[in-house]
Amino acid sequence: MFTGIIQQIATVESINSKHGDIQCVFSLGNDSLISIDEGDSLSVNGVCLTAYNIDNNLFSVDISNETLDLTNLTQLCTGYKVNLESALCLKDKLGGHMVSGHVDCMANVIEIYEDARSYRIRFQLNDSFFSKYIVKKGSICVDGISLTVNDDLNDTFSVNIIPYTWSNTIMMYYKLGSIVNIEIDRIALHIEKLIQKK
Repeated sequence: MFTGIIQQIATVESINSKHGDIQCVFSLGNDSLISIDEGDSLSVNGVCLTAYNIDNNLFSVDISNETLDLTNLTQLCTGYKVNLESALCLKDKLGGHMVSGHVDCMANVIEIYEDARSYRIRFQLNDSFFSKYIVKKGSICVDGISLTVNDDLNDTFSVNIIPYTWSNTIMMYYKLGSIVNIEIDRIALHIEKLIQKK
């Protein structure tokens, strides 16, 4: 489990094809903010992956075909930046919301504009089925970032990005058309299933 509070931006060092799926090597840079041990679970752009081959500030992950089919990790290339968060410990602060690292769908950035010192970003889901789970003032996870929904309209929703989040996540690199990973609030799914079983 994760909180959606990004700890660091990592950079793709290399990508190796492994019979269809891929092995990706990431660099934490010289000023690493997190410690990674062999076998740790990490959220990479909101996708739960297992780290191995830890070597100074480098680590590797394997990305399966299933993950490649459902996430924006197909865009990975040398130099690509990703959001990184280590798994939640029971003693940690829950500053965001409970995030599983299981991506539900993807979305495209369709609007970005400045609002005072913040940024407003609107996304369009690539699968409108999930729009029913997104509600105004509810939680949403975008590329691993825990955010509050400003508004929802049909298959789009918007969020407000404060200066700290803009400067410390890959959102600073977003452009119109950027593809992002979306994880809806797991509580909504559980409530729906409970209601359906009545």
